[in-house]
Amino acid sequence: MIIGEIMDAVILCAGKGERLRPLTENRPKPMIPVAGKPILEHIIEKVENLVDNIYLVVKYKKEVIIEHFKNRPKIKFLEQGEIDGTGQAVLTAKDYVDGDFLVLNGDIIFEDDLEKFLKCKNAMALTEVKNPENFGVVVLDKDNNIIELQEKPENPKSNLINAGIYKFEDEIFEILEDIEPSERGEVELTDAIKELIKDRKIKGIKLDGYWNDIGRPWDILDANKHLLGKIKTSIKGKVEENVVIKGEVIIEEGATIKANSVIEGPAIIKKGAVVGPLAYIRPNTVLMENTFVGNSSEVKGSIIMKNTKIPHLSYVGDSIIGENCNFGCNTITANLRFDDKPVKVNIKGKRIGSVRKLGVIMGDNVKTGIQVSFMPGVKVGSNCWIGANCLIDKDVESNTFVYKKEEKIIKTLNTIGGLSNMGIGE
Repeated sequence: MIIGEIMDAVILCAGKGERLRPLTENRPKPMIPVAGKPILEHIIEKVENLVDNIYLVVKYKKEVIIEHFKNRPKIKFLEQGEIDGTGQAVLTAKDYVDGDFLVLNGDIIFEDDLEKFLKCKNAMALTEVKNPENFGVVVLDKDNNIIELQEKPENPKSNLINAGIYKFEDEIFEILEDIEPSERGEVELTDAIKELIKDRKIKGIKLDGYWNDIGRPWDILDANKHLLGKIKTSIKGKVEENVVIKGEVIIEEGATIKANSVIEGPAIIKKGAVVGPLAYIRPNTVLMENTFVGNSSEVKGSIIMKNTKIPHLSYVGDSIIGENCNFGCNTITANLRFDDKPVKVNIKGKRIGSVRKLGVIMGDNVKTGIQVSFMPGVKVGSNCWIGANCLIDKDVESNTFVYKKEEKIIKTLNTIGGLSNMGIGE
């Protein structure tokens, strides 16, 4: 195989990511950070050495993607028009790609390389999962031709699913132009693939290693944990006296770990972050740029986005906290049910089970007062204020002020007898 046989890659980045709200209120799903950089960055790293051009098809919050990648010479931006759908997104690239090309969903984390795709004319990546009924299920013949594609079937015919990576010849554009929009008004790429299946023109290629379709908040934490498991220690920031560092830890230049703090890897501390004194960073944690975890605060298995401050006496576990948040003293995230069952989370109006440990999912620009607690699996929208002494046991919509109003009784005590009458005793 000669590198360069495929000229281009098209990455689909136009979707809204509704199931990941509030994390996608201010950023498109591909820009959610995992292991210290956006999901999209991980995908681009997988393809940039195989192709001449990378076309990012953007729409929702497009400026966030454009700003981040604008100085990368191989990357070009195409805006999807009014019609939605993965098929329409691919069709957006028709006048730009030349010959065979790769197509990748912009919300997947995967481990395998893609060189084996370059030998095929039309191909779809496949992966095995335990819950195929939640995905597009693929059936192969003995020659690995795809002969059937089932959309979220009740009774799957296999545990192989569409992994969101494709190789196409340019004939796919002609097929897409003839596809009618689906019931939801979208031009679906899978409808075009079904046309290829009729003539057994598309191969199924099984991926090796880790794969995750980032669709729900706990998928982000799972991918974060997996990628952190591959890091190697690199300490370039300032580390003060009596700091304990265990395991694989990256501390970028410009970060500061103050005295008597403990960092247990795998963990990443990005530039401008400040930890401590006496802070405890536990495994599978990422502190993004210019974050602050202060005196006697503990963070475990969480992603803390840029410019967020967790100053003192707080605990954040198995959570995702957006940008520019500020926690008051003794803000606590609960992450485990008493009955040890999967934490329930509201996803697009439905209450579903997630994983055993899950804390809070918080948008950007949230402030908490002192003594605030969050129950497992709650979501807090962007631009919220949570007043002192509140227990948040239900989701909080964006732009909301939650506070607790209590009656305070003040009396003047004139005699010892007055104290006795109030039950204090003599």
